[in-house]
Amino acid sequence: MNTLTKIFRRVQKARILGNMRDASRPKLARVGTQNGGWHIPASAIRPGMTAVCVGAGEDISFDVELNKKGMIVFTLDPTPRAKKHVEQVLTAASSGGTMAINNSSTEHYDLSGFDRTRFTFVDAGMWDEDKVTEFFAPKDPSHVSHSIVNLQRTSESFEARCLRLQTFCRSYNIAEPDILKLDIEGAEYTVLKDLARSGLRPRVLCVDFDEGNVPADGDYLTRIADSIRSLKELGYRFLHMDGWNFLFVLAQ
Repeated sequence: MNTLTKIFRRVQKARILGNMRDASRPKLARVGTQNGGWHIPASAIRPGMTAVCVGAGEDISFDVELNKKGMIVFTLDPTPRAKKHVEQVLTAASSGGTMAINNSSTEHYDLSGFDRTRFTFVDAGMWDEDKVTEFFAPKDPSHVSHSIVNLQRTSESFEARCLRLQTFCRSYNIAEPDILKLDIEGAEYTVLKDLARSGLRPRVLCVDFDEGNVPADGDYLTRIADSIRSLKELGYRFLHMDGWNFLFVLAQ
């Protein structure tokens, strides 16, 4: 993507999506690294609350930090490299060793205070059906994230189990997640629509709209704006955007 295209997209984004943000915003805290972290309300981070983080990749700093603050964390990702990464993080936490974040030579997890009993890894993706489906590889083999909707139009894939949020919560006796993070490579539109049907209303929604980086066509901003409107109709406030990571909080 050339510089002029990037600038044009930023201007479009600010004009179309920036105006949709709620005017009043609570105090936010950044949790996790620059690349893997999210801005969420400071009041949403409380011991005993539940976070469901869908999409791990090779940076679960958000998940780790929420766990260290006393939250019960479920992390989902069926991607082979992501599974291996999480296994290595858990091994480091158990042994007192170190583990690099996203293969960095300088950035490592701080696992002091991490409680394994409050962390569950689930080898599954999230979709609007309980089924086994294909996950398509990214164009750049150095990247880890795969896409159910084949966001980058590739041919290489693997098959993995997917669950509806409703099915997942029922399986793990979760009445309703306090925080739901979706970083799922284009599948967020489908999962958000299923969320509306399910009746579940997580207090905090962290959504990465991946089309911002890899648009399927010129209507990608319209699709994102439509998703924002739909969430507002469900009672969510659009409070923050950092790149293509968007924060929604259920109005009290």
